[in-house]
Amino acid sequence: MILFFGPPGSGKSVQGELLVEKHHWTWLSTGRMFRESSDPEVLARLATGELIDDTLTNKVVNQALADASKDIGLSHVVMDGYPRNLKQAEWLEAHLPSHGRELRLVLVFEVPQEELLRRLSGRGRAEDVADVIEKRLAIYHRNTTPVLDYYEKLGVPMVVIDGQGSVADVHERIQEALKSCSLA
Repeated sequence: MILFFGPPGSGKSVQGELLVEKHHWTWLSTGRMFRESSDPEVLARLATGELIDDTLTNKVVNQALADASKDIGLSHVVMDGYPRNLKQAEWLEAHLPSHGRELRLVLVFEVPQEELLRRLSGRGRAEDVADVIEKRLAIYHRNTTPVLDYYEKLGVPMVVIDGQGSVADVHERIQEALKSCSLA
């Protein structure tokens, strides 16, 4: 399994979909799963920039991993938007073996805040208004550092990706990272 970390608007979804297309892997995005939800509580939290609670998130991720194993066997899974905090990271580490998976790489997308604001304000989603964007970025930064520290202590390979430039340029950087970890 490969985890994508990066603030909203850093290009994770675009790059995840490209990897799926190129390598026939599975891309799991909690953001997409929640945006496609019909659960009113989930939709209300998304509209205000609040994160979905850990219990519901872990349940959704567990089912998605089970479905991915049924659908495609044990090819690589690229996870976008999860784990969002240390408790979720610990949960994932404890539950990956039951799905026949192990964490192979963490990719961290870095994009300056001004660029993130420009990208997000142009997407047209309900949650992409200035105050909600700033709240989501603050939550991301506050919660991500402990998760990345956790994976570093576990010895999981971690590569920082410059998320600026063309989609093709960023994708090439990702391909190099995958090669350096014998994943592509």
